[in-house]
Formats: sequence, structure tokens, C-alpha cells
Amino acid sequence: MKRLRVGLVGYGAIGRHHARNLATLSAVDFVGIAESGAVARAEAASHGYRTFPSCEALLAAGIDAAVLAVPTALHEALGLQFLQNSVATLIEKPIADNAAAGQRLIETARRNAVPLMIGYVERYNPAVIAAKRFIEEGNLGEIISITTQRVGLLPPRVKDANVLVDIGVHDIDAVAFICERPLTLISAQGGRAVLNDRLDYAMLMLSAGNTSVSIATNWVTPVKRRKLSVTGLRGYAEIDYITQEASFAPARDFAPTESYEVLVSEYRHAEMIPLPVHREEPLRMELEAFIEGVMRAGLPDPAIALESLRIAEEATTRIEAALLARSAPL
Repeated sequence: MKRLRVGLVGYGAIGRHHARNLATLSAVDFVGIAESGAVARAEAASHGYRTFPSCEALLAAGIDAAVLAVPTALHEALGLQFLQNSVATLIEKPIADNAAAGQRLIETARRNAVPLMIGYVERYNPAVIAAKRFIEEGNLGEIISITTQRVGLLPPRVKDANVLVDIGVHDIDAVAFICERPLTLISAQGGRAVLNDRLDYAMLMLSAGNTSVSIATNWVTPVKRRKLSVTGLRGYAEIDYITQEASFAPARDFAPTESYEVLVSEYRHAEMIPLPVHREEPLRMELEAFIEGVMRAGLPDPAIALESLRIAEEATTRIEAALLARSAPL
């Protein structure tokens, strides 16, 4: 069976994990890593990877596909470079630093008939896959609400994106993935708690058909939380992205109780039932889906990723306008 010649661009916090997985995928001939930083390039070489000082050098080595794990501001320029050279491309989320740039990437991929995928790794989290399957089977009935929480401290690597564009898009995409419906932004609040130049906390309210959605994200909370919960008319489900755990509780009919204490006791006895989850590294599953999609199966529509970015941009615009109005002199 033909092996796909794959190159990687970027050997930073995420790139090193891409390299580790690409080097061991049976369907991949891992050509090497393009990295402009001398220190990062030396570190990659010390792990036995072939390195290149530029994308041009990597392209000259001959590749079928590329994974771009670079700062968001570079997504458009480098993505266009590989797509215009007929190289199937996986770009880490978000698709670009603005929706217009994302649209140009999609149009270039279509015009050149080159596969393009955006790396939303939570789609490949085994807990998300298990919960989505459980929901699709009708076990929760009609979904009335979804809430997400993605909070923690500011990663030092993030220099060029606000909290919505960098991590909030994960949950926007996850909700769209689970609901399989277009999302509409209803309201957005947030601000700058620890940063002066970018939003670092936000709360969004969206709708997905008849489903109400709330998304909370920040770089302020001193503990790391990555969770999603779904409420339906027939039950409730929870996902913990970090532990790869999914569980549910079936709906219950409570008869009127004689006191509040009795009601509390009823809830205390309710238990979450674990869903079967086969734990695997989501990034590896994402890369396997990319390789399989390029070789045979086709890839997710990148327009979905573009829509997630558009919602993040719209929310940012609303929040920034509110902040400006609040600071304006009376």
C-alpha cells in the first residue's frame, strides 16, 4: 500500500506532538520538519527528525501532505503556499486569524482541488465520540441545552489570538459537531482581566435550532477545566475532555415532596452512569483521519471551521464595542 509522504511545519508546543505521532503512523513516510528557529530545529534533530530551515526546502524534498502547527497569524500565508503547490494540508485550529483569510484558504483549496482540513482535535476525543453516538441514538431525547466550560491560565505560547479565537472556537465547533446544526450568536460578554491587548475571558449565548447553548472560556481561572454537558428531555450527559470520561443520567419524574430536605435527598441518590469510552490520544486520531481522508475517505468540510471562526469574530466585535461604550466619557 502506498505510504503518504508527510511534512510538518513548526516544532513548538503542539508541533512536537504532531511529529511524535507522524513518525509512528504506518501509512506515513514522515519526511521531516520545517522550522525557522535554530533552537527548535536543533531539538527536533536531537530526536532523530530530519529538519529543514524553510517551507521551500521541505517542499523541495517532495511531500504529498503537510501539517501546519504554527502561530495563527501564519496560517493563511503558509496554508496558501502549500495549497498552491498541490500539497494536501492540515492546519491547526483556527483556520486563520480572521474569516476573510479563512475564506481565501478554502477558495484556494477548491480552485486547486487540494484537500484541506482544519485541526479541531476535540472532534476526535473518544469521550466526545461516545457521547455523540449516545445522543444520536436518541437516549437523551430532544436536546434543550448545552453548556461548555474551557478555562485555565494563559499559555505562554499564545501571543497573537484572543481567548475566543484561540480556545473558544474549540467549544463552538464541538457544539456544532454534536448538534449538526448551524449556530447563531445571541449575546456575548467578556473583557480583559489580565491582558491589555486582547480579550481573555468571555461568555457566549448561542442557539442551535431549539437548543440553547452557553460557552464559558477564559485565561483567568487558576484550575484547568474542559467540560461539556448536554440536557435533553429524556436525560443528561457530561463530557470531561481531559480525563476522556463521558457519563449520563436518565430523566427522572419527581413526585411532590413534603419538604425541601426530602427533595435534596432524592437528588443526592441520583447517580451518573459511565458511558463506555475507549481512550486514545485525540491528536493521533485526528492525524489518522487526515491521512485516511487524503488517501481515500474525504475530509470534513473546512467551511464548518470557518463558521466557528466567524462566530468568535462576531462575539469579539460585540464585546469590544461594549467595552468601548463602557469606557467612553459621559
